[in-house]
Amino acid sequence: MSKLITTDEQLRLHLPNIIGTVKGETPFIERLSLFLDLAEDWVRTTFCSTSTFNTICDYTDTNPTKILTARLIVADALHRAIPSLDIVLSPNGFAVVNTSNLAPASTARVDRLVFSMLAHRDDCIAALLPELPGTSKWLASRQASFFGATLFPDFSLIEATGPIQGSKWERYLELRSQVIDLEASLAEEWLSPELMSALRAENLRSDLTEKRSEVVRQTQAQIVGYLWSGSFNSRRLADIVNYIRINPESFSEWHNSETAKLFAPPIFRNEKKASGYFF
Repeated sequence: MSKLITTDEQLRLHLPNIIGTVKGETPFIERLSLFLDLAEDWVRTTFCSTSTFNTICDYTDTNPTKILTARLIVADALHRAIPSLDIVLSPNGFAVVNTSNLAPASTARVDRLVFSMLAHRDDCIAALLPELPGTSKWLASRQASFFGATLFPDFSLIEATGPIQGSKWERYLELRSQVIDLEASLAEEWLSPELMSALRAENLRSDLTEKRSEVVRQTQAQIVGYLWSGSFNSRRLADIVNYIRINPESFSEWHNSETAKLFAPPIFRNEKKASGYFF
């Protein structure tokens, strides 16, 4: 049973153009109950964590995070339910629900509604993600580790790579797998795994210093550029590393890393007693 959406009144707050239930009819929340349970479980396991979700449920009804979470659950539930809401199973097989004063919606209109609910769901995800780091225990959760695994813990990556067709959430998952690989390459060859890991964590918490924020911004630009063109800009990457080198107090992780040694080779000294001495 849904823990966040528990009454028909709560459900209807998030659904426009819905006709009220009359006496004798099944309340809409009962018809949507299974889909609300599925949506709530998806939101809890994918975005919130059980502990954080329970905290959100205890917030007041005017809390922005609670409102966004409720909207996300309802949008996902309705997206799942729409294709079957007017279909019933009778002893003689499946039938379409109809009334004398309402005409069934066309397939095209239903398809548009399904797509609009998908878009609304994705917009709710985009709005909720920046709010989660401020909720209780979320930063210590498995879900936080998932979104903090790259320098793009929200939908800014999608916005930077241009318009898309279909689900923003599915696009985010697709891009995320590519970005993880790209960031690993940049870490090994330029920024160091130690610094990259620290920058990801601080970026997720939104507590980067000004200098570290600049490195994150420039690195994000390189990743977006790669997704557009298929290559990094080596000159810009060298500029980033030089910025890190001249600010050792702000980037101690890099200066103490093995990666830093790639940019500080030992100085060759030509001594007469050495076997390889030359004029």
